[in-house]
Amino acid sequence: MKRMIVDKNMLEDPKGLGDRHPLRAWLASSKDHIAVITDYSQLEMLKGNAAKNILKSTELLAEFPKQVHILKPITEVSALKGKKKAIKHRMTSGGGTRSFRRWCKKRARAAAGDKKFKERTLKSGEQAASQLADMLGNMQGFADNIQDATASFTDEELGVLRRGEAPTDAIILKVFNGTLNLADKFFLLHPEITKEPKVHQVPHTFIFRFALCAYLHALHWRVQGGAAARLPEKMRNDVIDVTYAACGLCFDGVFSDDELVKELYGKGRAMLDLFVKHAPKAPHGKKAKASLDLAVQANVTLKPACVSAPNVDPYRRRTLTPVPCQNPE
Repeated sequence: MKRMIVDKNMLEDPKGLGDRHPLRAWLASSKDHIAVITDYSQLEMLKGNAAKNILKSTELLAEFPKQVHILKPITEVSALKGKKKAIKHRMTSGGGTRSFRRWCKKRARAAAGDKKFKERTLKSGEQAASQLADMLGNMQGFADNIQDATASFTDEELGVLRRGEAPTDAIILKVFNGTLNLADKFFLLHPEITKEPKVHQVPHTFIFRFALCAYLHALHWRVQGGAAARLPEKMRNDVIDVTYAACGLCFDGVFSDDELVKELYGKGRAMLDLFVKHAPKAPHGKKAKASLDLAVQANVTLKPACVSAPNVDPYRRRTLTPVPCQNPE
């Protein structure tokens, strides 16, 4: 079974592609292909004329009701423990998925102008507009945070990234370190997380994967010269794009027509593969000591590289025993 996160921009068919629409063709090609819908997709469906837009945005999905899964709310997903197994299952809402299937059966009645449907949808649309407005308000100072988060990158390193060259070992390590710093903050800020995850669980948490995409987003705009002039509404949309990419890292990918989403997912997948490969295994025995082994061999879009790096405990922030570089054969 292949489960893909679907961006809101892939749910409609404005060009009239019919069976050639990428998402429709993918779902039709196998019953094992599953479209996963996030709460942000649902929020975007309700923008503007909620009653009209929700019907338009679910038309394609309603053709494949048994191939649609609904993600748990992001607040719940980000509080899940970092267990390696069944991450997709634990992030999926069984109740939400069943509700969507029931909705598909009633959709024709809703399209015919059911008054109760219209009232409920309008109320949901107002709530969605309020949530999006709150996000917009939180964008103040976000551009400055981008500059601060990536301040350690030199002009030479930014030039390497701007020209699309293979990143150096130092660049890779700075991305890892910046991601861990962000993840630390998110763990501490989350209201439902009372205990920090063990170090070997970190790469399997949604928060770490979101932090990775958020850091890559910050670096993207730093390479472009900064985001100070970017409008708050566009910055809010960027945050939603970061969420799509991070969710995609927890599943089998992301369906999106947005270049930023595709870039963040592609680079995030390459970095995550490195992190998971070299992260410490679950400890055995009494109080086994775990530390982050950041001796990485970059691959995929990052191209082969070798890094001689220290072991770093992301919570205590102390440097441990250096790890010798192992040159790839």
